[in-house]
Amino acid sequence: MSVDPLLHPGPGPGAPPPPAVQRRPRVLSIVRREVQLVVNARASGAAGADGVVARATSALRAEGARVRALVTADEQELAAAVSGADGRRVVVVGGDGTVHALANLDLAASPVAALLPAGRANNIARALGIPVEWSAAAQLAVRGRPARVDALEVVTPERTLFAVEGVSAGFHAAARHRYTAENSADMAAGGRALVAQLAAFRPHRVTLRTDGALAFAGPAAQVFLSNLPLFGFGFRVAPMADHADGRLEAIVLEAATRREVVRLLAAARRGDHIGRQGTTWRRAVRAHLDAPVPLVADAQPLGVTTATVTVVPGRLRLIAPELTP
Repeated sequence: MSVDPLLHPGPGPGAPPPPAVQRRPRVLSIVRREVQLVVNARASGAAGADGVVARATSALRAEGARVRALVTADEQELAAAVSGADGRRVVVVGGDGTVHALANLDLAASPVAALLPAGRANNIARALGIPVEWSAAAQLAVRGRPARVDALEVVTPERTLFAVEGVSAGFHAAARHRYTAENSADMAAGGRALVAQLAAFRPHRVTLRTDGALAFAGPAAQVFLSNLPLFGFGFRVAPMADHADGRLEAIVLEAATRREVVRLLAAARRGDHIGRQGTTWRRAVRAHLDAPVPLVADAQPLGVTTATVTVVPGRLRLIAPELTP
């Protein structure tokens, strides 16, 4: 391409050369992540809070974080730790119950939080792809980006709360009501509760509506209203569930005898119960249980009651690997 010398005259004879462009040297700066480490002293896999704090702090510092650590004993202390983070990234050590508590904090905005899994089931971590091995989880916690995670608002005549995994109604919920240990670590207590409920089994009268339409009416053993694929101690109750699609999975399992209950629950643990005879599945934004039934939200027993369950999109913001740079 030619250049018109009348429009773009060059320097005249003897003109001094143009001054050299002075470029400032590039300086690579590394910003260290400021972290508020919060350890749930009651998590089922977090025995020995001092040792857990030391181990978690070491893992986070290895990823370049500056760490301020707090140990919490209840939801009030957790709320204070989260609201007092002062711009630090919140990293919680705990299990599914800890994330449930995060979802139920009465804060103006949901905090960005990362998870170092320390439960027995770790259903939420596994559903979101968060590593249960701490060196990998710490790397994600420091470098990852938040993903929006739906929750389920559960409204009964007595109370309102949020569930992250889902809602259980019927046989499993009745067995959970018999469980009296402090957290999910006591497998012997869980086994005794399950056996006792199996001995007392009878179908529950279930009336389920999804998005205003009747989905099921009649005797059934179990209903799951699932936000995530996993529930309880590793049951794959809703393999198709998506944590951010704004929908819940409503699943009804029919069984008339103890043997049928055991067979259906075994299928639900494997995740191959969908499509079987005796299984009803609907996807919805809102579900109503119109007849009283034993109810559990995540691991929280709610008694024998009716409930309305509604998806709340993006209730939580958790660091998850799919958005990691």
